[in-house]
Amino acid sequence: MALIKKSRFFRHLVFYGGFVFLNRGLSFLLVPLFTRYLTPEDYGIYALFLTAVLICEPLLTFCVSDAIGYVYYNPRYNICEYVSTLMVFYAGTFVLQMACLGGGVFFFALPLWLLCVPVAALSSIVTGALNFMWQLKEKPLPYGQFNFCHLLSQLLLQVGATVFLRLGWRGVVGAQVLLALLTIPLALVLLKKNGWLGLGFHRECLRFGLKFGMGLIPNAFAARFNDSIGKLFISQTFDLTETGIYAAGQKLGAIVNVYNFAFGSTYRPWLFKKLTGGGVAREARKIVLSVPLAFTSTLLFAWGGSLCMYLFSGFVLGRNFSGALIFVFWSASAYALNGMYNVVSHFIYQSGKPWILSLLSVSAVGLNALFTWRFLRTFGMIGAAYAPVLAWGVTLALSIVAALRLWRGKL
Repeated sequence: MALIKKSRFFRHLVFYGGFVFLNRGLSFLLVPLFTRYLTPEDYGIYALFLTAVLICEPLLTFCVSDAIGYVYYNPRYNICEYVSTLMVFYAGTFVLQMACLGGGVFFFALPLWLLCVPVAALSSIVTGALNFMWQLKEKPLPYGQFNFCHLLSQLLLQVGATVFLRLGWRGVVGAQVLLALLTIPLALVLLKKNGWLGLGFHRECLRFGLKFGMGLIPNAFAARFNDSIGKLFISQTFDLTETGIYAAGQKLGAIVNVYNFAFGSTYRPWLFKKLTGGGVAREARKIVLSVPLAFTSTLLFAWGGSLCMYLFSGFVLGRNFSGALIFVFWSASAYALNGMYNVVSHFIYQSGKPWILSLLSVSAVGLNALFTWRFLRTFGMIGAAYAPVLAWGVTLALSIVAALRLWRGKL
């Protein structure tokens, strides 16, 4: 036990876990705020806005940034040149997307809030690149400090917009856009300060990034769309009020992502180093044992977190959202299976065959949609919570088979 506590992996896991708990704690403070100062319809609109942001991100990046980890551990290009090329590319796709959405709002009467989506998406992309570099460099302290300040600012802005100004969903969206406009330049400055951003644009870097990223585009869309299937089906079958209730329950179940993210931030650089060079042959036993340990700890956290949500539901949920409690356990179980899939997906990613991840993620979306459509008719609204559990269970089994075939004879 003493040896475990002294290990670099354990220290980083605790460090990331502490920061993520603190950050997610601030994030979860927004749930009781929203359930008391927003109507279920307002919350439903905000949930759709967040869904639009998630869908927008791959259209801005074409998943070029997803190759950062591969480039870093397989140094084909200078990482500073690669990140610099990404930022120039993103600036161009952002302008193009704003022009297209502006035309849609003007000519086709699309909701005006859609113009806010690319701004929030660009902020998530730039900060994501910064966070990824901190994780790869194994620097949890600046990562945690930056994200804590970011979430604290978000909390303060959204409290002001909803509690004091009483702007409803408009205030929540507006606060998110204002924070994005402040965060983007700050993240760029930090990338520059750490030597990860320059002024150049390199065609070879972009060509490689697009080739790698194109294989991940279906994966990115599927991963973002999967969480939204239940909300979209419920919004069509029922109404925005029911959508808001389901979204609140799903949000509480997502507490397991605290552990998923903390573990992934620590496990990914550890595993990538083991899988490159001669690390596989030397560390095969440790690598194999790490997988069932990751699975067990994820499930324990999910079920323990669900129990805590039930015990403190009176504080977390307002009167109008009491019906959301029934979705928490199933949502947490689905996120746990997704976290277990993410562990296996690192092996597939590092094999240099990202298109396999796309096949698996698209399959998960298809299964989730099929099960949700069927279960809503059989079980009612709770069917939307059953569906992703079964879909991710099947996808996890398929991913394990794929990883074993890719690394056969090496582990």
